[in-house]
Amino acid sequence: MADILNLAEFSETRSEIGAAVSQCAPYIPLYVKIKLTWLCNLRCAMCNVWRVRKKSQLTFPVLQGVAADLAELGTRKIHLSGGEVLLLPNIIEIIDLFAGYGMQVNLTTNGTLLTQEMADRLVASGVHNISISLDGATRAGHDRLRGQDNWKRTTRGIRTLRRAAKHARRKLHIRVNTVITRHNYLDLAALPETIHQLGADRLTLIPVDDPGDQLRLNKIRINHFNAEVAPYLGEIALALGLISQVAEAYPFGTRSEEIEQSKRGNYALGFYRQQPCYVPWLHALITPRGRVYPCCMLRSSPPIGNIITDGGFREVWTGAAYGQFRRQMLLPGQQPALCLACDDFIETNKYLHELLQPAQAPR
Repeated sequence: MADILNLAEFSETRSEIGAAVSQCAPYIPLYVKIKLTWLCNLRCAMCNVWRVRKKSQLTFPVLQGVAADLAELGTRKIHLSGGEVLLLPNIIEIIDLFAGYGMQVNLTTNGTLLTQEMADRLVASGVHNISISLDGATRAGHDRLRGQDNWKRTTRGIRTLRRAAKHARRKLHIRVNTVITRHNYLDLAALPETIHQLGADRLTLIPVDDPGDQLRLNKIRINHFNAEVAPYLGEIALALGLISQVAEAYPFGTRSEEIEQSKRGNYALGFYRQQPCYVPWLHALITPRGRVYPCCMLRSSPPIGNIITDGGFREVWTGAAYGQFRRQMLLPGQQPALCLACDDFIETNKYLHELLQPAQAPR
């Protein structure tokens, strides 16, 4: 679902990206996601963070080193997430650290801690986009996944944030992220109107990652969602400007072969069987323990390196281990199996694949 940057910008640097890809060398970490903490105040059904109770979090001195490295390497956008980032007493200081280097700062929160004071501080900070997790148009659908009374707290938080931005006369993008599970998918038809009234200006639908198959939609439910929910949801969301194309209302696909993939949790819909993923040349994930991964999907795999023990982010990004992983991504059949479940960056990858056709084979 995510894009690195405005895709048209890649055409201006086609030769540089092509050379980096063909040599399995680093390009620019244009977009970096930083999980600041594993601490969270919720116990969501689809999340394992609270179950493993990891206490680690990145310290401000470490983040200062990361910010300096990213600025020098040319990073344009970072995404701060957790855990729940609003539990950190210095979250505004962290936002302003990266914004001070000219990076676009996006932040994800569950919205339950968006008091008036916090909303005012966020609006006054250097944050550009705030994504808030809301999993239903009604309390029942959301609270079954996120816990009792959290729908009320989250919706109140969205209203408070929008009101604060309006009062400050600041343009702040508020995105709602909605995880689709077998328990809430029927509750989503009215979601666009609900979040528009709350003050959100963007909607992203996220099929649940569910290796245990307790929450994932089966084929019958996917077909039901496509027939009964997605048409209305897509029409209204498009009319309200919450999505840019109706296809975004059909994250499970519409063709029979796509639905077959989705029922198994392969939300890439077979995409990465046809072409490689170029994200390791453009993106990285940093966890609260300093571990670096190519993306969120692969954080259950061995890390590429560690910013704390391996000399900083630059050393990891330009190191041999990252180079070897990039080479692996270009070899047919060698991509990690988890890539099949990833629906992030697909538009970016489609564009780059067409742009870089002559430069795919590693040397």
